[in-house]
Amino acid sequence: MFLATREKLFARRAIKRLLKSHSTVSAEKPGLSGEALYREVLLHARQADPAQVDEILRQAEDSVDEWTAPGRNALGFREVVHFVVMLQYKATGHEGAVVSFGKIVNSLIPEEL
Repeated sequence: MFLATREKLFARRAIKRLLKSHSTVSAEKPGLSGEALYREVLLHARQADPAQVDEILRQAEDSVDEWTAPGRNALGFREVVHFVVMLQYKATGHEGAVVSFGKIVNSLIPEEL
């Protein structure tokens, strides 16, 4: 129970940080969309350095499939955030999570982003 609560808090913090960066970048650079926007969001949120961003986006796109993103056939902001949250969580030394980060991402990020 304690682990699930800690995982939910971890995910919510990371998601909110990325949402805030998305809002800021979208306001500063309204012409950006898709991967160009996601690249700027990750850089703004300091989730990756410029040398890592393209690789993170490539891996996130590779992770999009019918199981992880039913009905989606392209990389969206939800998928990028889900992938980044998982990367960050694994970086803390955890191999897996007891909660569904995907459900938390979907509950906090509008589908149209």
